[in-house]
Amino acid sequence: MTDHRQRDISSPIHTAPQAPANGKLSGRRIETHIGAIVLIALVLITLVNVVVRYFTDQSFAWTEEISVFLLLALTLAGSAVASARDGHIRIEFFYERATPRVRRLLIWLSMLCTLAMFLLLTVLMVRAGWQEFTFGETTTGLGVPRWWYTVWLPPLALFVVVRTWLAGIQQLKSSRTPDSLSHEEVL
Repeated sequence: MTDHRQRDISSPIHTAPQAPANGKLSGRRIETHIGAIVLIALVLITLVNVVVRYFTDQSFAWTEEISVFLLLALTLAGSAVASARDGHIRIEFFYERATPRVRRLLIWLSMLCTLAMFLLLTVLMVRAGWQEFTFGETTTGLGVPRWWYTVWLPPLALFVVVRTWLAGIQQLKSSRTPDSLSHEEVL
């Protein structure tokens, strides 16, 4: 007996990532590795803080600021993974029932909105980092310049922009199959 909610496993959202044949780090999967490394670092830092706090009743003040930065980096790496796999949230009810022309319009709309949001986020993070640098702001835990953390966020946001663009173009190319083209588009 099959579940009536079972989804088509051939869609890009549900395909399992393929390991590269040569075992090297694939360019398309670099964000997955960045996310895994950041997550491991976050777990280790938090574990060390919990163990020290348990045995000494003291807490490392620096762990919070590093953890916040790592969570931001993890979020951006996860957004890049979702963009590369076409896994961002959308309303499948409308997308699956749309005509090929409307699907292409929805792909463009989704891609442009995501690009605009992450480009705006990049600009805002650059401005915040520049202000932190200009005013010499320091962190409360370690007393290091705050821009040391902020400087990494705009490149990660731009990475999401690149992944979104590449995935959107790939999805648009794959949506132009011969049976989805109208007579006017073929001529």
